[in-house]
Amino acid sequence: MMIQPDPNALLETLNELEQRRQSNVHSTMRRFRRFVVRGDGVLYTVEQNSIEDAPVLIQLRDVGRGGVGFLCQAPLEVNSTWRICFVNQGHMIGHMPIVIRHSQEVEAGVYLIGAQFSIETGLLKLLGVDPLLIHEDEGGEAVEFESPDEMGD
Repeated sequence: MMIQPDPNALLETLNELEQRRQSNVHSTMRRFRRFVVRGDGVLYTVEQNSIEDAPVLIQLRDVGRGGVGFLCQAPLEVNSTWRICFVNQGHMIGHMPIVIRHSQEVEAGVYLIGAQFSIETGLLKLLGVDPLLIHEDEGGEAVEFESPDEMGD
């Protein structure tokens, strides 16, 4: 699923979105500054009950310490979890788990997605947290962490 719009038109759309964002009052509510980044990426679902196995190709818009913005051709579900792989010159240079927080169609078949970086679900499980509960936004019960020395007793 490649994003195939005219590159000049896509850059123009991205620039318009940047101008709107700079004048938007909500942009001051971000915890961390976002930096404009143009590049490629790939998303892989980490949802256990998802039938989506094919990777989703994306084009990066911006990134910060707390999250990432990108364009893709799929209307990703808010609160769904994915692994984003950052690609530079055809090589994966890093990956992070993300939670989709915003999805908006900006052109026919092109969606602007905002995602928040997340903790690895495998690490949550090792810490004693049920990975099926990560979608809940409310505070959860305290979980007692077992040190590696205590785990096998």
